[in-house]
Amino acid sequence: MSVTQELNVITAQIQALLKEICKGENGANKQWLDQIDRVMSLVNRLHEESTHMSEEQRTVVAILETHAVNLWNIAVALKTKDSLPVLVNAKLRHVAFLLVDCSTSSAFNENTWKKKIVMGMKAGRAWLDSKDPVMADQVFLLTDQFVASVQKAIVERKNDGVATEAVDKQKTEVLQDVFKLMCYKSEAALAQQNQQKALDLVLLAKEMLPNFPNEGGYLSMLCYNFGVDMYQQQKYEQGVMWLRESFELGKVRQTIGSRNQARTLRLLANAYLEWNAKEHCQKALNAVTLANTEHPHPAGFYLSLRVLLFIGEDDGAIQKAIEDILHQSDVTVDLGLNVVQLVSQHNRTEIAMDVTKILLKTFATSPDVGRIIVSQLELLIQMGKIREAKDFVEESITAHNTGKPLDATVKKRFHLTLWEQAAVAFEAKDYQESLEWYNYTLSLFSHSDIEAHNLAKLYRNRASCYLHLEQRDKAFESAEQAERWEPRSVHTQFILYKVSLAGADVNTAKCVLQKMCEMVASSDLGDDSTDAHSIMCLAAQMAFEENHQVVASQALECVANSCSDPWQVLTALRCLVRLKLASPEKDQETEPSNIDRNIQTAYHKLLQLQNESKENQNQVQNEASWFIKIAWNLALQCDESPQRMKTLFSLCQQLSSLCPRDDNNLTRQKTCMLMAAAAALQVARVSEDEAQKRYNLEEALQHVKNCRQLINQLQQNTLISTENKGKDSTETLLLLYEFEAQVKLNDPMSEQTLEQVLRLPNPDPKTFETLAALAMEPPAQNKNVSVRAIKVAIRKHLQLPQPDFNKCSKLFHSLVQLSLSGDSGTREEALTYYTEVIEVIDKRSQGQYPEMEILWLMTKAWNCGINFYSSGRCDEAERWCSTSLKLLKYLDTMRDNYEDHMNNTYSQILARMERLGTRSRGKSLEE
Repeated sequence: MSVTQELNVITAQIQALLKEICKGENGANKQWLDQIDRVMSLVNRLHEESTHMSEEQRTVVAILETHAVNLWNIAVALKTKDSLPVLVNAKLRHVAFLLVDCSTSSAFNENTWKKKIVMGMKAGRAWLDSKDPVMADQVFLLTDQFVASVQKAIVERKNDGVATEAVDKQKTEVLQDVFKLMCYKSEAALAQQNQQKALDLVLLAKEMLPNFPNEGGYLSMLCYNFGVDMYQQQKYEQGVMWLRESFELGKVRQTIGSRNQARTLRLLANAYLEWNAKEHCQKALNAVTLANTEHPHPAGFYLSLRVLLFIGEDDGAIQKAIEDILHQSDVTVDLGLNVVQLVSQHNRTEIAMDVTKILLKTFATSPDVGRIIVSQLELLIQMGKIREAKDFVEESITAHNTGKPLDATVKKRFHLTLWEQAAVAFEAKDYQESLEWYNYTLSLFSHSDIEAHNLAKLYRNRASCYLHLEQRDKAFESAEQAERWEPRSVHTQFILYKVSLAGADVNTAKCVLQKMCEMVASSDLGDDSTDAHSIMCLAAQMAFEENHQVVASQALECVANSCSDPWQVLTALRCLVRLKLASPEKDQETEPSNIDRNIQTAYHKLLQLQNESKENQNQVQNEASWFIKIAWNLALQCDESPQRMKTLFSLCQQLSSLCPRDDNNLTRQKTCMLMAAAAALQVARVSEDEAQKRYNLEEALQHVKNCRQLINQLQQNTLISTENKGKDSTETLLLLYEFEAQVKLNDPMSEQTLEQVLRLPNPDPKTFETLAALAMEPPAQNKNVSVRAIKVAIRKHLQLPQPDFNKCSKLFHSLVQLSLSGDSGTREEALTYYTEVIEVIDKRSQGQYPEMEILWLMTKAWNCGINFYSSGRCDEAERWCSTSLKLLKYLDTMRDNYEDHMNNTYSQILARMERLGTRSRGKSLEE
């Protein structure tokens, strides 16, 4: 396809889209917006091509100019109606602008170029309004080219002798466009965080002001807006620069006005303070002082006060600044109270108090006078003048009750202030002081003025004060008043319970506690249920601290047993478990299964909650985690009770199943099963009942099986390699547990389990030592498996770079012992082991083989030989005795004790063999 043909296609597409867009003047539907995006993409492409188009090709596109102008007019109309989003407005103007540029002749035409300049600046302005400075810059760059062309044409016209007045007028017009373009470009630069470019453009525009003095106000306001933007972005240094420039530009221009100049100076002062108050406080003061001179305003005087306080001026200067504020005709209560707050924050409380007194006089008839009264009370308290504050409260209450009533809002603030002081005193354990502040509230409010809930709370708080003052009668009386106003409140019943418990009136405490339990269980409970359950637990804790265990248990058992809400039951169970764990150890030992049952109940409740809803999974998991920790810690303390240990670890595993099946939790479940298997084996070891022993061994095998399933899942999740798997001791432990259970159940699979251990990468010799020992534990007594395991253990030890010959010697000891305890066939096997051990001693041990073990082996072999000799079996006797003599030479310290005797006896054996005609296979010690 040729370029011209391609232009025809693009032009047709644009023309069709523009017709559709111009029809949909109502705008805003998705199809219309999509059409705008499509035409914008096509126009951008066409405009890129236009730089290479010939005049002939431009005539193809010229048809679009009319459509572009029409689109522009539609955008103007929609914007006038305020029915066009700013971004859509920018896109429409952008499309129209580019179309006019590429659809008109490239030859200079002043009117056309001026039209392009106007359209370019308005399109760029639209992009700025839509917060897209990058697109605005692209438009302004193109507009700059048109301006330059017009300027060039004006210069040429002047050189050609055209009338000076006409040329100057045209020059002024284009310079005005240049000025506005610079201002717009500075906005775009600042929006792209290019401070220096924005400043350079503003300074260039400033240089043009002698030609356009009326534009000074616009430039000043532009700099002010830049300053506001920087201030809001917390770029205070740049904000100061722009605000100073704005003020300088507005100095000699009446259009700005002193009001706006003062506003600029106040913001400049604030910017100085936010930038670096310590370094620029004097500049801030100068700025705000000048602002107050330009145009006095309460905000300016307030700012001046703020700076003076920061500088630390003396009280005289501060008072003068306050007078300037209060003497303003438009001063308000809010401003006055802000002054009080500001001054008091800088520890000028005496001055603040004087201000409140002035405000009370100034606004004596104002409906807001109550707010000033409250501020004065708060100030007295802040100054620590508690006695004066109390006198002031009493005077205010008297005035309120004798014709100068406080409105509801002020009374509420009074109430909050009084209660806050009461709470402070209560926290400081000054209960008499706290009681006085609560009594002031009672004096200020009639029963009709305060809600029943708040009135009950007030009486409860008074009861707490009386209780701490050990005035139990008054405490009980106040608690009864609270019950009168809010009988269905657990908080109210709780204060009655506390009073009864403090007076050791256990029966009354139980009755009140029963009411509390009924309230917690009822569906129409007025208090927040979670809060109520916490109170029940607290009631139990208090009873526990007072050594009333029965009452404490009643509180928690009541909630756990009578409540239908599983969450309530869980709360009670947690508290019950805490109490039982906190009780003396002897009490825990009397019935430890109680705690186990509580944890079991918690598991069933959590399982119920998990099945009911998926929304509370996180809470279920948190609760399960708490009970897991308890069960786990208890299990670790059950060394003397393997049965309970097994139960608790099984509970841990069940509770873990309620938690997310992530790797961490699967690992925790795996550990629980591993521990449960170990505990089941321990129960089997100590059990005397054969059926019970068998049950626990089979249970251990089931735990091992379940544990392996979890391990397989973990391996799938984390893609554990076989090499890494071997580094985990879990598989080894599982095989040990499985082997022990199988061998004690006389399960032939035990040999297959031994094979699995052999296939483990780099198994520890200790593992096979353990297997050998397990194979010989009752009721297994599997000598063959034990011997095999010992032989593997010896081999593994000898394969180490530095074998432990102490361990090797013990293994050979066991191997020989097992072999010699059997029939004659195993004795032949024992001789083979002797041959191996002698080779180890001779070639590997380098003197590290324990001498006592050599002595034992030597003695054992010698005794076997002597036994054979005594029974007349000289051939066997010679073999065993010669083996013993081979070991004799490796003795260091004890060799002399045996050498003569053994050689003599051995000689006798050889002599007897000669007499019997038996060919000697032995060799003397010398040989």
